[in-house]
Amino acid sequence: MRPLVSVILPVYNQENFIAETIESVLSQTFRDFEFLILDDGSTDKSAEIIRSYAAKDNRVKAFFEKNQGKSNATNQIVESAQGEFCAFLDADDVMLPGRLAAQVEFHNANPGIHASSAHCYYINEKGNQFGIQRYPSLRTVEEWKNASDKKEWITCSFTALMVTTDAYKKTGGLMKRFEPCEDFEFLNRLVDQKFIILINPVVLMKYRIHPTAVTVKKPMLIFDTITFVKHCIELRRQGKPEITFAEFTGLQKDYSWWVKFNRKRFNYSRIFFRSAGFAILSKNYMSFVWQIATSMVLSPDYVFKKMTNLSKK
Repeated sequence: MRPLVSVILPVYNQENFIAETIESVLSQTFRDFEFLILDDGSTDKSAEIIRSYAAKDNRVKAFFEKNQGKSNATNQIVESAQGEFCAFLDADDVMLPGRLAAQVEFHNANPGIHASSAHCYYINEKGNQFGIQRYPSLRTVEEWKNASDKKEWITCSFTALMVTTDAYKKTGGLMKRFEPCEDFEFLNRLVDQKFIILINPVVLMKYRIHPTAVTVKKPMLIFDTITFVKHCIELRRQGKPEITFAEFTGLQKDYSWWVKFNRKRFNYSRIFFRSAGFAILSKNYMSFVWQIATSMVLSPDYVFKKMTNLSKK
């Protein structure tokens, strides 16, 4: 019999975390799933660890390919998926035991939706919890419709995403040229194509923040790519052809030095503000003080706006 859920896990060089990630899936209270893992040309012991689990649990179906990037690896796994739903997660994150059960129940209670996500605990590289990643919007179909009609930017946790396999394939899946922000682009394309996504306001995942994560190692790349993604989405919504990242970078060369300086100043303020948030959640108060002070010096308006919004939640 075909499983109801296909768990989708692309892996690249995560030997320090992959065993815990796999164990969290195999320990789910919901049992009607297959577990598809693709090792994307890892050069560490990830493939060896995956093989060991595939040999002892027939729910694990392992694939091994040359490195092709997260987007292509994910799309390849989905092509092999037998489930009605695909549940995604990253290879350094952890499912809470009731995640799949809660999401299946949520979809059953909201039969018209195509996708759902949830909140996540923040954990560090040792697995210690230090806060919660919350997404306060998209709780109802009405909120989704309002956001869709207004062309608002959609964001949620991809590592907590469950989507119908049919909707994922019809949307076109992840696009490699938008990495490392391919998930943000996909979510907005999903909504632009009128697929309904809601956020179940419960914590179902542990989202790991550690020094080797791209969001930590290359924060400026994230901001530059997000800006590029938004530009392409706007072009798409206007019925205009999209451009390449090189073309987008070329457009920015025409900006004045003042515009370039202000953009970089603002982005660094965002980076320090985000780091300050992690510091306070980790009770690293000295780090919080200097990072929030630096963020404020770089962009006091941004910090004031963020602090005002946080006080309203």
